[in-house]
Amino acid sequence: MMIECEVIRKNQHASDADALLYTPMKAGLTAKHSRTYRFDFEGDADALRAFAREVLVDEVSQEISEGAEPIITDALFYLDYSMKPGALDLEKEAIMNYYRGRTGDSFTLKQLHISQRVYIFGSGDASALSARFVKDIVNPAVHKHQLSFA
Repeated sequence: MMIECEVIRKNQHASDADALLYTPMKAGLTAKHSRTYRFDFEGDADALRAFAREVLVDEVSQEISEGAEPIITDALFYLDYSMKPGALDLEKEAIMNYYRGRTGDSFTLKQLHISQRVYIFGSGDASALSARFVKDIVNPAVHKHQLSFA
């Protein structure tokens, strides 16, 4: 089975998207950030949901949304990028090591996939603008990515 979720900071204000680029575009774009997690598992889905909430979410400052649909729906586009298989992903390793150190879980975690998600807000040619963000954010040697447009 599979469960997907997204974790985002509560009341996050959009920041200047130029900060993500090597050289600013000065296009008036803003950005918000989140992380997505996909758990491939067997067993009790409710127990896995509880594990995800315990491990991934600071209830005071973050919120979690289950499902493949993005939390934010009014972005010009969003970029998901993650580590390629075989590349060192410290967050994934920490979560998996924590899971392996537990006993008594009623689920078996088979795989964990983590992506960084960057939502970009503003107006303009989404295709041309997104190409610049991919170029400056994604390192093709270690990252894989996916773009989604509104």
